[in-house]
Amino acid sequence: MQRQRLISLALCALLLLAAVLGCKLLSKNRNLRSSTNKGDRPAGSSDKSGDSLTQKTNLYIKECINKYSSRVMDSYQRYASWMHDVEQGPTGRESIVYGLYDVSGDGQDCLSAISKAKSMDPSLPEAEGAADAYGSALKEAINQIKAIYPYYDHKDYKDDGFQRGKAAHASLLAAFKNFQQSNKSFDDQVDKLEDEVANKNLEEFKNDPARKYDYAAVDTGVKAKKIVRLVRQTDFSHINVEELQPLIDDFEKSLEGLKSAGAKKTMSGFYISSCDDFLKAAKELMRRVRDKKPFTGMERSWVGTASGWMVEGSPDKLIHQYNEMIQRRGMSI
Repeated sequence: MQRQRLISLALCALLLLAAVLGCKLLSKNRNLRSSTNKGDRPAGSSDKSGDSLTQKTNLYIKECINKYSSRVMDSYQRYASWMHDVEQGPTGRESIVYGLYDVSGDGQDCLSAISKAKSMDPSLPEAEGAADAYGSALKEAINQIKAIYPYYDHKDYKDDGFQRGKAAHASLLAAFKNFQQSNKSFDDQVDKLEDEVANKNLEEFKNDPARKYDYAAVDTGVKAKKIVRLVRQTDFSHINVEELQPLIDDFEKSLEGLKSAGAKKTMSGFYISSCDDFLKAAKELMRRVRDKKPFTGMERSWVGTASGWMVEGSPDKLIHQYNEMIQRRGMSI
């Protein structure tokens, strides 16, 4: 549960932790990755020049995932929300027609970033291949969206009996599905790169007294990601409390270290409070699973939609608070 992240997303900064962490299902994409504007260097990452792995990862995140992934998936969700059967497509008998969301940009900035990243060391054939597939799928999805968006936005379906909407549906749906698959593969690859960068920076910061806060920020991000990853990859009814609880305990211990390291750091409170909120959301989810508390009918109707974050103990709320962590981390730098 996007994930959605589940960009996240380098991970070492926590700002870069969200990608694969949102749900990856078309109907539940909640990905968010964030990078700092501090010279386009991931927050909390090494100050050493030539950190090309971090730079390469950041290109993927900043120019592709952050700009496009969630918006394209949200456009699909909007499109599917008003149809009885999205596979069948619009029938012309719908009582409400929301259309779909437009996408800002044509994707060329992402393709340029992918090309630039490929020219940089280290060579990463698997990640670069996933990036190429993502770029192609993104361009096609954007082209399909922009071709039909004005039709729905201007309500032209009222004039032609939905003929153009019906004719465009197959290609549009195929583009969405292809993007979903490519987005997941790309997110998975970027997620691995983030983990590599995070581990490198944890090793670099751990013995440096001047980087205690940076170390704690990276560590809390890594621990939070483990929780979200478990929840995202497991059907809610099969989440194991005995597996989840130790991860929550580990995150809580890391958060204590963050609070201590950030006691005298200006603006650290923004990030720390968001970590507290994430911890609360994780505990709410654990208790709902432990107590076998079912979702009400209204809660079920909200989960997996834009309102899902309001449901206590839901994966949606957990991911929402995780994304808040990422955003707040940017304010604490």
